Amino acid sequence: MKAAALQVLRVEHPEVPTPTPRGRLLTAAQVATELFNCTVSAAWVRRQVPLKVVLGHSTVRWFEYDVQAWIETQRALAQ
Repeated sequence: MKAAALQVLRVEHPEVPTPTPRGRLLTAAQVATELFNCTVSAAWVRRQVPLKVVLGHSTVRWFEYDVQAWIETQRALAQ
């Protein structure tokens, strides 16, 4: 009986780009407190601030840098 030749298969790993830093994941209360300096409520953040990340049925977060960029865009549009 002949022994079968073993072949080693190599998996090529594609180059994965480094993700863009987006800051911390913040709750609505943290966004209201830290980015809006307590001038809005957490409920307002949930209703008005886009780019939310839905992690579960009632778990919603925002990336810090995304919200900062949105605030700057809103300020520029207001001028």
